[in-house]
Amino acid sequence: MTFLEIAERIGARLCRDAVWYQGQCNWTADFLDGESIAHGALGPELYDGSSGIALFLWRLAELTGERIFRVTAEAALRETTLSGCGLYSGGLGVLSVAAEIRPRFDVGTLLVQLAEPDRSKLDLMDGSAGAIAVLLRFGLHEAAARHGDLLIEEASRADQGWSWRTIDPSRNLTGFSHGASGIAWALLELYHATGEQRFRTAALEALRYSRQADPSDPVSWCHGSAGIGFCRLRAWQILGDEELLADARAALQTTRDQSPYLTNFSLCHGQAGNADLMIYASELLGEESWLSLAESVAQEGFDRFEKRRIPWPCGLPDANETPDLMLGLAGIGYFYLRLAAPAKIPSVLLPQIKTALQ
Repeated sequence: MTFLEIAERIGARLCRDAVWYQGQCNWTADFLDGESIAHGALGPELYDGSSGIALFLWRLAELTGERIFRVTAEAALRETTLSGCGLYSGGLGVLSVAAEIRPRFDVGTLLVQLAEPDRSKLDLMDGSAGAIAVLLRFGLHEAAARHGDLLIEEASRADQGWSWRTIDPSRNLTGFSHGASGIAWALLELYHATGEQRFRTAALEALRYSRQADPSDPVSWCHGSAGIGFCRLRAWQILGDEELLADARAALQTTRDQSPYLTNFSLCHGQAGNADLMIYASELLGEESWLSLAESVAQEGFDRFEKRRIPWPCGLPDANETPDLMLGLAGIGYFYLRLAAPAKIPSVLLPQIKTALQ
């Protein structure tokens, strides 16, 4: 079975399981409620909500031409409501998906309103670093720069580099979703788009801090070596610094060696997300060996789960199979879609910076 056929099978299951009402659709899933597992309807977020599923189904429809994937993606997007400036967990991520699915969708004024900086939210997941990625994609450089300046103002400056207080009260994190690596990446993209040296300086300081990664951190996109690898590869591509390339190769090797011990297949902190780094490395470095590693992970996942028709291990421990993008089936399907057409399907773990309104 081809990788595209696997993605189609997963997409078909998502379409089958959608709950429809008056031309709109959504899904239900297990979620963490305090210390226990509960079950309920998905919110609109890109990370674990309906817009993330819509993005997978839409790109699957583009590759296959299947109408059911397109119709379900459009219906899932219509269900969403908007709030906050987050990329993965707020309104900006939803708007980004809406602009792709409905190119004439007028986001201008609303986008800027949603994108107002919030000093309590700084990271890539739900704060200014994520806002920068979306605003640059829409060509809103001034609005993105406001977020970049807030990050500079809020940085904790120390001998080992710059870092930010986000979700962990005990230490400033080094990883991609909530830590210095994700913020470094956003600041580098802002420098790349504007040429403003203050953003380059801040990014380099954040990269310096992220070298202090805790060995106990998980080997994943969200908090560990996989996310740091994405950041370092892109930083090397922008700056051409060989030390950054050496750092990236070290992150790749750690991710390669430790990924087999992961117990789930999610994008956020599972084998699919780590293998997506291998696809990205193959694209940037022109080294087919990394792509071969990702293909081996994909084949093993198919043989262990899809072929045997048993539930995929998703990113929420002790829960059932979930439908969403970063923790569940949509993200697993997206990984197979990436392998089927890596030149056409961009990673959702390193958002593409391009103008969407031209």
